[in-house]
Amino acid sequence: HYYITNNLRCQMEVLLRADKLLRQHKLVEAVAEYTSNINKLRVSGPKEVLSSAYNNRGQCHYLQVDFYKAIDDYTDSLKHDPANSTALYNRAQVKYRLNFFSEAREDILKALEISPDSADAKSCLEAIDYAVSNKASS
Repeated sequence: HYYITNNLRCQMEVLLRADKLLRQHKLVEAVAEYTSNINKLRVSGPKEVLSSAYNNRGQCHYLQVDFYKAIDDYTDSLKHDPANSTALYNRAQVKYRLNFFSEAREDILKALEISPDSADAKSCLEAIDYAVSNKASS
């Protein structure tokens, strides 16, 4: 039992280093840290922690304007924790930026089912619906 607890604590400490790099916008280094963490977590990590690592690496890709890699990471995040409303919101944002409005809307509606009070998700849904209505009237 101590080994598992100690192992989890080490994994969390490593993730915190990657999170710090992300907050500092050291994105290349953060991606490397998250990738290393993901490889370790795939073997022995809790699914929620693995989901967070994928989501946060996706955020790095998003900030580097590598939208398709971001979508892949958000999708992997959701494979490990389908109730991760942050990953759903993030993936919806990227799909919106790529003009994949129906897919973005699906994701944001799922995010709102999980987190109905999310102001960001509500705002995103409004933006998607506005874009769709403008596209239809063009």
